[in-house]
Amino acid sequence: MPTPWFDQGNPSIIGDSETLSSIMLTYPLQVCAQPIAIEVATTSGIPVLISVAVRFQYDPTKGFTCVNPPLIGWLWWKWWCKDYKVRFTCPRIFSTCYSSECVTKWYDSDDPDTNGGDFEFLSTILNKYPGEICRNPIAIEAQTVSGDPVYQTGNNIQLYISASGFSCTHVKPGCCADYKVRFTCPDEWCSGE
Repeated sequence: MPTPWFDQGNPSIIGDSETLSSIMLTYPLQVCAQPIAIEVATTSGIPVLISVAVRFQYDPTKGFTCVNPPLIGWLWWKWWCKDYKVRFTCPRIFSTCYSSECVTKWYDSDDPDTNGGDFEFLSTILNKYPGEICRNPIAIEAQTVSGDPVYQTGNNIQLYISASGFSCTHVKPGCCADYKVRFTCPDEWCSGE
């Protein structure tokens, strides 16, 4: 079943980008961490048309990017990227109506002062808390330790989120907050099947 449509980025002189990681940060648990397909259309609903001038990058596990061509003559604006929206198809085991019994507790396995950012990786959490989390989560949420959503921190930082975890890397002059994550596991894992 497809997710709702998401329009995270706005077109600029560079292009338009609708990345899975930024959508997962802004809309936690509304899209799975490992989609199997992606659909793209303009915000007005027109399907994406392939053009020689504009470069498109589609990848269900990364998202969609449209890159504008270099400025060529006075007609360069004709080939600019439009404002796009995306939606993903997730495996059947993912549902936005997930069972609250299958969501893990919050984990904070790293501090932002220790290594140039805050890294909450699934592999580290699995090692630190064996048996408490599935090895194949279908969704991930991240927020600050104080409970603020990631997109509201206002920090000038690079953020990345996927099925393998969450990372925040310091980008001067910004600094990462202390983050925590929790995962949604398949129902079978929670029920012990």
